[in-house]
Amino acid sequence: MAYVALYRRWRPQGFDALVGQEAVRIALSNALTTGRIAHAYLFAGPRGTGKTSTAKILAKALNCEQGPTANPCNECANCQRINDGSSMDVFEIDAASNRGIDEIRDLREKVMFAPVNGRYKVYIIDEVHMLTTEAFNALLKTLEEPPAHIVFILATTEPHKIPATIHSRCQRFDFKRVTNADIEKRLREVADGSEIKVDDDALKLIAIQSDGGMRDALSLLDQCGVMADTVTAETVRNVLGIVGREALRELVRAIGNQELSAALQLLNRLTEQGKDVRQILTELAEYLRAVLLYKASPGYHEIYLTDTEEAIAGLAPLFANDRLMAAEERLHQALGELRFSARGRITAELCLFDLCRIEGSTIAALLARVEQLEQQVRSGVPLTGAAGSEQSNTGSARASAAPATAPAAPKVKLAPAVSAAPAVAAEPASESAVAPVEKTETVTTAAPAKAAAAPALEYSGDWTAGEDLWKQALELLKNEKKQSMVACAAGGFVTGYENGVLTVGFKNQFMCVRMNDPDYKKAFEEVLLRLARQSVRLECVTAANRPLPNLKPLPGSSPRQKTSNLPSRLRWTLLAARCKNYKSNFCRKASL
Repeated sequence: MAYVALYRRWRPQGFDALVGQEAVRIALSNALTTGRIAHAYLFAGPRGTGKTSTAKILAKALNCEQGPTANPCNECANCQRINDGSSMDVFEIDAASNRGIDEIRDLREKVMFAPVNGRYKVYIIDEVHMLTTEAFNALLKTLEEPPAHIVFILATTEPHKIPATIHSRCQRFDFKRVTNADIEKRLREVADGSEIKVDDDALKLIAIQSDGGMRDALSLLDQCGVMADTVTAETVRNVLGIVGREALRELVRAIGNQELSAALQLLNRLTEQGKDVRQILTELAEYLRAVLLYKASPGYHEIYLTDTEEAIAGLAPLFANDRLMAAEERLHQALGELRFSARGRITAELCLFDLCRIEGSTIAALLARVEQLEQQVRSGVPLTGAAGSEQSNTGSARASAAPATAPAAPKVKLAPAVSAAPAVAAEPASESAVAPVEKTETVTTAAPAKAAAAPALEYSGDWTAGEDLWKQALELLKNEKKQSMVACAAGGFVTGYENGVLTVGFKNQFMCVRMNDPDYKKAFEEVLLRLARQSVRLECVTAANRPLPNLKPLPGSSPRQKTSNLPSRLRWTLLAARCKNYKSNFCRKASL
């Protein structure tokens, strides 16, 4: 006899055998007992939670020779035929492969025939959300008013894809994920009945990894039972490729101590052992979640399924709450990027870099950096990073400027005498004292004149920095596959960048309005925040033409030196504009 998988051999044969679906069991049992049987049911829920098994139990309950009954006998001819799949009155249809309108038309023609052996003809349509729109429309009328001997059972894992017109014609039952405790209890019954030796720790780990799916848990137990005579937690880890508590503990400690080199070496070791990058990041997110929940509520015992209380308690002081929140957001972002990444390892390495250095543009990351600086200030530790470098740069600038200003110290000291002229006039003043005052006055009066002589630019702020920032933002959005946003912003040009405001002009008014949409604007400002490492507000305006700098020649410069102080890119722009003006003037004169 061929081997039968555990999830098929131990499929529930009655409503009492359903695991974790108490509400569904009670509702269907009462409906069968009272005779209030609907013509169409919709079973919705995650995979492996018992939707198809419940549909078959309902079909047996309707066609059992002792029924309709809430407890089918599983011994009569009708029950036996349904169990072995040979019944002429129960039809299982896979909507993923029979999703067209032709299949539904054929079904509509067959429902008119009376049942062969039972009371009802039961149509079980699995993955019903895969039907086409035309197929749904063809099914509507039959589903609303079927013959008295027809019962439809629709099963799906994505109920939101089913049209509302179908929903309104069915009684919906939602199947929830099975709890870990119920899965462990059922696995113990199956293991004892199948003569499989398994440890309690292994059953607990299988229940966690099955993610509420009873079928997944039975399949994993079946696979582990082949691997070893006695199934242990280590056996389950080897089958699933799980990283393990010890490695995760070491990785979290390296991140907490901001030891990037140790974290990268551990990642390299795990990948050489064949561990999947996605699995590593997923388990790391689960472990950091456990640390966060421990800091919030140590009595929440569910977190100790990840690691022991002693281990989590030892790692908790290494993290602040804001840093853990930022780490979770960064890990979820990296998991999303893995779907489009050609080299998942690079994505994981960049993620570890951000986790160790508390990098990122999210609010949680910014709060984490602020919290770290506050802790350093309170503890008296010298500031490092951007703040420390800024302070050092400021200090060096002051130190370099000190020798230059030192000789002029006596002259500056007398500068306040200009404002106190009446008091000083009563006293005789020497030539040595008057001269510095006059020199100071000339300097102070010359400064505004020099400032007034500075060229007035049509661009506002640092145009070059704004241009670079805008191009980097478009390139980043293009790499993130946000083509619609890139296409909308491609026609923009920078008109100003000052005081944390980036002004971008658009010739098309529609594009300008679209870019000022709150969702678009928020998305672009988040990208600008990531690039500039500071808050940047985006202002989109309508501009007919790209403005050019109105530069005046510097004093004493020749015509050839007018643009020598400009960047090469800007010089070429001005040269092209001049050529264009010369061409247009020449054409105008020629036409005259």
